[in-house]
Amino acid sequence: MAKVFIGVGHGGADNGAVANGLKEDNLNLAIALACRDELARHDVTVGMSRTKDEADPLADEIKECNAFAPDYGVEIHNNAGGGDGVEIFHHYGGGKGKTLAQNVINEIVAIGQNSRGLKTKRNSDGRDYYGWIRQTTAPAILVECAFMDNKNDIAIIDTAAEQRQMGIAIAKGILKTLGIKWVAEKEPATANTKKLYRVQVGAYSERKNAEEMQKALKAAGFEGVIVN
Repeated sequence: MAKVFIGVGHGGADNGAVANGLKEDNLNLAIALACRDELARHDVTVGMSRTKDEADPLADEIKECNAFAPDYGVEIHNNAGGGDGVEIFHHYGGGKGKTLAQNVINEIVAIGQNSRGLKTKRNSDGRDYYGWIRQTTAPAILVECAFMDNKNDIAIIDTAAEQRQMGIAIAKGILKTLGIKWVAEKEPATANTKKLYRVQVGAYSERKNAEEMQKALKAAGFEGVIVN
């Protein structure tokens, strides 16, 4: 069975970026939970660095991810500092991480977000700059979903429904990379959509005869309706 670990950026006293009345750690968590639920719906085993607002140091995330031994690791963040669009970092050598990044960014663009593209970043020693990508044993990506200090950009994730949509988009990209076909969730059946079958048990010229049959049906445990 496929396994994916989701790192949820920031948490606890570390709010990350704060802009337009929103805190990054809360946004990251809402998106990550939606991603987890969508993956689980497709029978993917999911680990998470946190499922509530609590301290979540990067070193702990990396340790938990490596212990979980997933097929892929996905770290979820939101951006700040002037700009707009989604950007995704992957290992500078490409490989499976780059494939995952491309699939995820395609799905995020499909829900209307601008793209800043796939990116790599290295330290002066030539290794990956981000510890999440450098130290995880599984192919890993870091997703920056939107710029929180850009009012136009943040509009794509400033409601619970939009945060869920973003999480599902990330999940769809992960599923494609895993070779799992995404299946839309079926709408629950409602009373108005149920098909009814009606059975007529008789027709009578006298109402009293119809009422007697109605009583007999009720005594037998059936509902009887008299229609003129």
